[in-house]
Amino acid sequence: MSSEKQTSVNFTTQSLEGTGTKIPNLGLGTWLSEPGKVYEATKAAIDCGYRHIDEAWIYKNEEEVGKALAEKFEDGTVKREEMFITSKLWNCFHRPELVEEGCKESLKFLGLEYLDLFLVHFPVSFVPGVEEATSPSQVEQIPLKDTWLAMEKLVEKGLVKNIGVSNFEIEHIKEIEAVATKPIAANQFETQPYYQRNELIKYCQDAGIVVIAHTSLGSPSNVMSKHHKCPPLMQDPSVKALSNKYEKQPANILLRWGIQRGTVVIPKSVTPSRIISNSDLFSFELTDEEMASLNALGRPGLEGCFCHPKTPWLGRSEFVEGETANYYNS
Repeated sequence: MSSEKQTSVNFTTQSLEGTGTKIPNLGLGTWLSEPGKVYEATKAAIDCGYRHIDEAWIYKNEEEVGKALAEKFEDGTVKREEMFITSKLWNCFHRPELVEEGCKESLKFLGLEYLDLFLVHFPVSFVPGVEEATSPSQVEQIPLKDTWLAMEKLVEKGLVKNIGVSNFEIEHIKEIEAVATKPIAANQFETQPYYQRNELIKYCQDAGIVVIAHTSLGSPSNVMSKHHKCPPLMQDPSVKALSNKYEKQPANILLRWGIQRGTVVIPKSVTPSRIISNSDLFSFELTDEEMASLNALGRPGLEGCFCHPKTPWLGRSEFVEGETANYYNS
């Protein structure tokens, strides 16, 4: 399989609605990145040409990423304005009076003056101070429209350039659209061949909302894999056949499928060689027939879902007081 070293990523971009900000179609994902490793991973990604880093307050590694960014700015590898940095508002900051605090915490950890994109992480609100709801009493009903209007104020204050959502379904987006005075720039959610979300993608793209695909590789390192109802995505025969044909890694095939669907992809890795390998997406193109073969892999309902397949606060299982056995468990 091809894994030759690349010194520069020739990435493509999309424009975000309203501001025209260019978001690179390839970014470095940081969810589940081990402490002590994401710092080196971020530096390796920037060194090989990545200009898009995807973060979130709940990932608990923003300080390491911020340290890496500061070093790369200081040594002249890249300028701040050349980087696209995303973070996300966690569920315990949904009350309008807490939204700015949640944003400023991420800015402080990352060592930045502004974010290029700030997303409402989930359409679910926790009681302030609760990082992970383990009972219904820790979930509260904050109207999404109220949180969104507070997000808009972050743009007006120059804390963020663009705002959007994450893991939102069509009904949640419509709730925001009813009150929004600033564009929903993006929606980040799981979409991969087993769990394609075609209706949601079409709705977003028709509305000018950029789709950022997470879990594009089927989350091979997800510690909650015992809840997954299907085998590892990268071992699927259709994926492996295309991997052999193009002499690429299975990950390259899956990420290329995402790119050709018009989505942004943010594969996670802390291994420099894999970070480089994952960036090899723009030297080949899948044919219509090959895209169709991957499109045919879709599974019904949540069967193909790898991320949060059983999380109670998403309504996918019942709460068991104090237990997190059905969670993504980062």
